[in-house]
Amino acid sequence: MAGAEGNGSWQEPSTPKVDLGASGSKGRILKDTGAKKILEAFTLFLQQQQSTERKEMLAIKALHAVVEKLDQFDGRDISKYLRTYKKKMELNRVLEKEMIQTFELALIPEIREHVKGLIEHFNEDWEVFSRAMKEEYFLEDSDRVTKRSFLEWVERPNKNLLATELLREFERQFSQLTRIERMTLQSDKTMLFLRSADPELQEKLELLLEDKEADEGLTTNWKDVEDAVGLIAKRKRRREKITIRRFAPKPMPTHVLAAPMSIVQPGVPVAQVRPTTQKKDEIALEEIM
Repeated sequence: MAGAEGNGSWQEPSTPKVDLGASGSKGRILKDTGAKKILEAFTLFLQQQQSTERKEMLAIKALHAVVEKLDQFDGRDISKYLRTYKKKMELNRVLEKEMIQTFELALIPEIREHVKGLIEHFNEDWEVFSRAMKEEYFLEDSDRVTKRSFLEWVERPNKNLLATELLREFERQFSQLTRIERMTLQSDKTMLFLRSADPELQEKLELLLEDKEADEGLTTNWKDVEDAVGLIAKRKRRREKITIRRFAPKPMPTHVLAAPMSIVQPGVPVAQVRPTTQKKDEIALEEIM
């Protein structure tokens, strides 16, 4: 201190130098990594937004096709409208949830608010939503299945349907009945299905569905009915395969080859030509002659 005052000048204390090389590069790496993650997240967001916009465009395209063909839904012929609507949406690969949400745009203004309640309540499964719509507008549905028409179909003979086809048609018609009609027929569902089958199929089903503890002697578990129909169909396919194999023409053994044809040279008597494949006794007889 005294030396400094004696020289008449003041010197700033020296600050220790800090090496920023390692920490600085680490900071730049962290900064670059953070920027990269932000960019990736933004890119993903744009891709998802583009995908959403594309899905919406496909749904609107399908909706236009429906409205051009059938106009907006006004409460009449719900089965036909839902059938066409679903077909157009599936052609454009629209998901079920988006199908339901877009359906609001296919409605006339007078019923839109009422149907919005069904859309909000049944917004996950198209079949459930479709059934709810049919129940809501069944009175003006020209294609609707009534309890009377369903029972008439059950009793109609000569349906010419395979077991799986019969089950599919039975379930289709049964599902289109109103909720109250389904409830009244539920306990007799197995018996009704048996009555809808031809005598041969009916006999096979009775053997598979027998339940001694049940009142009618038949199971009321519908899953058992589905399993029985699947088993009958599987047995039928197996028998068909066995029949095809039994009557299929057998291929010729590979060791059996066609006999080579003899070649007669000009000027050589026929008797001198000796086929290599003839038996010894035939060759001997030819030499004698």
